[in-house]
Amino acid sequence: MIRKYKNHLLVMLFIGLSACSDQWEEHNGAAQDLNNNLVQLIRSDADLSTFADLLEESGLDKQLASGSYTVWAPTNAALEGLPATITGDQASLKLFVGNHIGYQENLSYQAADAPVRVKMINGKVSVLEENSITSVDESASFESADRLAKNGVLYKVDAYMLPKKNIWEIVKEESDNPVSQLILSMSVTDELTMETYNYFQYDVADLSNEDSTYTFIMLDEAAYGSFQTEMEPYFKDTLPDEMSIPLSLGLTKDLVFTTAYYDNVPDTILSVDSVKVAFNADNVVRQINASNGVVYVMNDFDYKLSDKIPEIKIEGEYYDAISGSSGPVNVRARSWASNKRDLLVYNHSTPSYHVTYDVPQAHSTKYQIYWVANNDDYWPRNNWQSIAIDSVSNLPYGNKMVEFNNLEEVFIGEHEVQNYGQLKLILKAESTSNNDWNTLVLDYLKLVPVFE
Repeated sequence: MIRKYKNHLLVMLFIGLSACSDQWEEHNGAAQDLNNNLVQLIRSDADLSTFADLLEESGLDKQLASGSYTVWAPTNAALEGLPATITGDQASLKLFVGNHIGYQENLSYQAADAPVRVKMINGKVSVLEENSITSVDESASFESADRLAKNGVLYKVDAYMLPKKNIWEIVKEESDNPVSQLILSMSVTDELTMETYNYFQYDVADLSNEDSTYTFIMLDEAAYGSFQTEMEPYFKDTLPDEMSIPLSLGLTKDLVFTTAYYDNVPDTILSVDSVKVAFNADNVVRQINASNGVVYVMNDFDYKLSDKIPEIKIEGEYYDAISGSSGPVNVRARSWASNKRDLLVYNHSTPSYHVTYDVPQAHSTKYQIYWVANNDDYWPRNNWQSIAIDSVSNLPYGNKMVEFNNLEEVFIGEHEVQNYGQLKLILKAESTSNNDWNTLVLDYLKLVPVFE
């Protein structure tokens, strides 16, 4: 038995070594010039003389002389049509040349099974495949590949790849678009550091991040106006609309999607805020491909209002404040509870003991309020409790009895929130210190918006 086990191990070791050997044979089978660095190797190839000149003019030749890099160098023929806007501007030239140089050594066999994302030295990301390299929507095929230099790998390619702007740069460039104007106005100043930052970039998505990919929707004037008009009632604020953070975030967070859909966009896509948005190609006015995704300018924006203004569920155990000692507060494990736990407060000897739940995500609309509160024989009689709104003295619904073994949602009443995020729900016990009558229990609260 032991001999069989050893033989099995030897076979598996042989297979593993053979696989590694195959990969290293591919690596070592590549052309090598390990006495020269990448700059020297490029300069020694007459068919890459134009790229060698551009490399020197950009100043990147100094960086490329040491460190570990991979270069996809376009041939002289490939560079014949290079626009003067690239060669005539130092910053543009550096960005262009850097779009053909990746960090670390990248060999073509590494992309044999699946494409490999490669970080370029200009900050962009390209995709390496076994026979080509792609920068967004521009590809270059290999005329020669995997030539090893002292500090990296050289490819010779049949086309150049112009670097694209990222989505954030496009937002700033499209300054006449109402969505761009809104996003660029979303700036606040930190009172401690006095640093000004754009809160869309922090709270929704950093559209300048080259390591992530997005689909971003801009709306034309008419579509944006309709969307804003529909959303304003649900994001009322004490500040004017142009200064309202809730309204600004409400109008923008469902325009961002964390997949770059360059083509074949699904008819329904999920925003970063988990709202389903309908996508109709007939409504696309313009498509702008970016280095980290794609922008669609659209003349309509279709979504389900019930997704945009959703139900709110508040688990009883996730309270924000209590009115007395925490000793009587128990979070119980219960298999029947929605989160496998509920809240039980008993033996507190405090009249009107109450538990507070802040609801910062409540929209300015009417809600129906429900609870699930189950007396699972924790007390040998029915108890009564109530829901107060914003203040413990505001009890619009009166006392409600907590029934034995009732797991159904119980309707408490309706309440209209006046301003976005300004709602406190307060679970209040009877106004007695008698512990026979002042128990509180809660599985969860639910707020269901009423669309009229």
